[in-house]
Amino acid sequence: MRRLCLLALAAGLIGCHDTLLGPVQTVDGNWSGVQNGYSLGFTVAQSDTLVSGSATIASLGGTFVGTTSGTFKYPNLTLLIHIQGFEDATYTGTMSTSEAKIFGTLGGSGISNVEVDVRKK
Repeated sequence: MRRLCLLALAAGLIGCHDTLLGPVQTVDGNWSGVQNGYSLGFTVAQSDTLVSGSATIASLGGTFVGTTSGTFKYPNLTLLIHIQGFEDATYTGTMSTSEAKIFGTLGGSGISNVEVDVRKK
């Protein structure tokens, strides 16, 4: 009976586990995160240290889609997010050395430098 309970517990823990991607050295691809009342997602392509693509910011105020451009020189990312009708927002972050995650801060356009970490999808 004890083994059966341990087996059931182990199976439940494995089923709840999200797959984390290992560390990466570029920001190519899809990234997203939800934290502190904001959702941030971006899809970017990287050429040398230049980055460009699309971005989505969502909060209780709605969901807004725009373009993004910036620089990535490992481990530092700086993005300028342009959404028509709003002031530009910025996202600055540092790439994790242990997983495909960026620890970052979203600010500008009425957003007061809130922490929003993103993970590669």
